[in-house]
Amino acid sequence: MRHCSVCKIECEKPLRCSKCQKTIYCSADCQKVDWKVHKRSVCTKPAILHKVDKMMKKWGGPGSTMDTINKMEQMAWEERRRNPIPVSKCDGCLLRFRGTPPDEDDEDDEDDVEGVGDAFKRCTTCDYTICENCTHPDMQGVPYFDRPPGTCRCLKSNFGESYCLSSPCYLHGDGRKPYHGDRHPDVVSSGYGEDAFEAKERKCRTCGVIARCLKKEHLKDAVPGMN
Repeated sequence: MRHCSVCKIECEKPLRCSKCQKTIYCSADCQKVDWKVHKRSVCTKPAILHKVDKMMKKWGGPGSTMDTINKMEQMAWEERRRNPIPVSKCDGCLLRFRGTPPDEDDEDDEDDVEGVGDAFKRCTTCDYTICENCTHPDMQGVPYFDRPPGTCRCLKSNFGESYCLSSPCYLHGDGRKPYHGDRHPDVVSSGYGEDAFEAKERKCRTCGVIARCLKKEHLKDAVPGMN
């Protein structure tokens, strides 16, 4: 038996959100109560993306091949965090940096002969290192599908710059999990009006600064003004 996402009662004839096809309601009244928050969170992504997420969870569940690959990848990055060493390739586009000798497997790769220039950014926390090309907005791939190469592997910051200081953006996160924590950007340049911020200042749960934070319903916006 399905339960209403608002009042939690069992639904004999459940109603489903027509946009995301995911959230269940017992009545139109409960849907209206939930819509203000729901449209800025679950409904941020189209229904097809929710279906993709469901399939990915099924294929990447505990014990699956994808789960094993992810764990091996995490172990490799943990080792890099503990013992950082100079890298020869960009972690974003995987092309060789200028002046570094090619690997044995790359000797016949004509596309990689010139390289991509020098290492442009390196995160001192996760050791993620990229070229300048990977920082360009048009290189960040398809939203929600591709891992943005310009984003390091830290969940709450990007190359040392805390996400809580800026307005929401779908690119923010560690590349797998999005950042939906507190945010307190400058009100004037944030892209939001005064009413989008909490009335009183409080301590940011990410960085500890006392500031006026964005209201909860805006934290999952894809960009300012777009949920």
